[in-house]
Amino acid sequence: MKKTTIILSISLLFLTISVFAKNELLILNDINTKNFREKIDFLQLSQIKQICSYDYCDYVDIDDINSNLYNFTKKYIAMIDDEELQKMLLVKGIKITKIVLYD
Repeated sequence: MKKTTIILSISLLFLTISVFAKNELLILNDINTKNFREKIDFLQLSQIKQICSYDYCDYVDIDDINSNLYNFTKKYIAMIDDEELQKMLLVKGIKITKIVLYD
């Protein structure tokens, strides 16, 4: 009986954690760091938790989205070794593949 109670308690704990850890995720097309503000005008900036480009994600500070996009670009480009690709991304913008929202 004691083992069953412990297992049930642990299961309930994991279920509770997974419910509270849930974030809404938006996957949108044709959004990059250059057109981000125009394309997400249907969202309030306070809803956005993270922006991601493929495997790289960065948290967003709602006070200054332009500064956040600049920092996101700077950090993303620093991960790339190819100088020509870096220059191209600076001109064209970095593709935003997903946006994580607060609940």
